Amino acid sequence: MVSKDENKYVIWPSYFDRTLSRSAGRKLPKKQAVDKPAIDNIAKAAKSLGLNPVVEKEAFHPSQPWKNEGRIMIDKKEPKTKLLKQIAKRL
Repeated sequence: MVSKDENKYVIWPSYFDRTLSRSAGRKLPKKQAVDKPAIDNIAKAAKSLGLNPVVEKEAFHPSQPWKNEGRIMIDKKEPKTKLLKQIAKRL
């Protein structure tokens, strides 16, 4: 497992999930979000942006420990919200 201290951002698939509310974990506007975001597709989008993604499929979101959605660690090259929007454009 990669640690947050290694100059990486943690990205959860729920950040891109159009079906979730903002309070439930979505980080982007619904227009930029997608239905059922797949961790592999998010990783491909991050890789195409040169963010060196590390996929951890067995990770559990702290606020939803019953939901095994996995997470992606990406390089901290720009502000997190800007990177999320760039990834969303490629989904």
